[in-house]
Amino acid sequence: MNKLRIIKNSKSLINEINKYKLQNKKIGFVPTLGSLHKGHLKLIRSAKTKSDIVVVSIFLNPLQFNLKRDLKNYPSNLNADKRKIYKEKVDILYIPTIKEVFLNKRIKKIKASNKANKLCGRFRKGHFNGVATVLKSLFEQVKPKIAFFGEKDYQQILIVKDLILKYKLKIKIITIPTVRYSNGLAYSSRNILLSKEQKKIASFLFKTIKEIFYEGKRNLNKLNYLKSIGKKKLIKYGFSKIDYIEFYNEKDLSIKNIKKNNIRIFVAAFLGKTRLIDNYKN
Repeated sequence: MNKLRIIKNSKSLINEINKYKLQNKKIGFVPTLGSLHKGHLKLIRSAKTKSDIVVVSIFLNPLQFNLKRDLKNYPSNLNADKRKIYKEKVDILYIPTIKEVFLNKRIKKIKASNKANKLCGRFRKGHFNGVATVLKSLFEQVKPKIAFFGEKDYQQILIVKDLILKYKLKIKIITIPTVRYSNGLAYSSRNILLSKEQKKIASFLFKTIKEIFYEGKRNLNKLNYLKSIGKKKLIKYGFSKIDYIEFYNEKDLSIKNIKKNNIRIFVAAFLGKTRLIDNYKN
């Protein structure tokens, strides 16, 4: 196992990657915003089993935040993240600035696929364009064979797959099921923003969508009714605002050909000022 290299300079990263490429090493990549939790660690451990060299990036991407307030309030603890990375014994931790992600001063923004127009994309304008723009640059620098993403951000996974197809990148995407607390709440960097009482309420997000998912799967004609019921339940539990509860065909985020084997439920809701997302399919 190689000693961890912390790299902040893109040229140094590319040189290091090229050395591994000459040795025919399979590179696995875990891109993150930082504020690492158990979900990230599971991605890293999966990467270690499926790759020769593991690269983790920490880059709090300003392009994917449509509100400056959200970017400012996003949890960040680089020292704690570094300690976790050391324990996981990965090969490279890449911590670039935006100037290193985009060596050209002018950032050429990428338009995400049409799947970005639904769910979170409806409420966070430009969010997925920002995700796609940065990921394309990171993919070009890291040159991974495999990239690892968590299913909590299921819509993002589909958009990343479309990005890879569009630009004919030779990258395989491996997804990891959402990692949860014992009460069902999905691990998220934003959970640190919740009070103790809000964390208790937050557990009802998963419980509610899981409950109505099974009802919807039993009777596909009741989906609109169940969405309405789900929203009312979440408000009753103490959520302040519901952006959406939606049932979609998980293959393309459409309402066409929804069947028992492809149905997935998606939710985004606020507790105070903190926005939480989740999705479920059994």
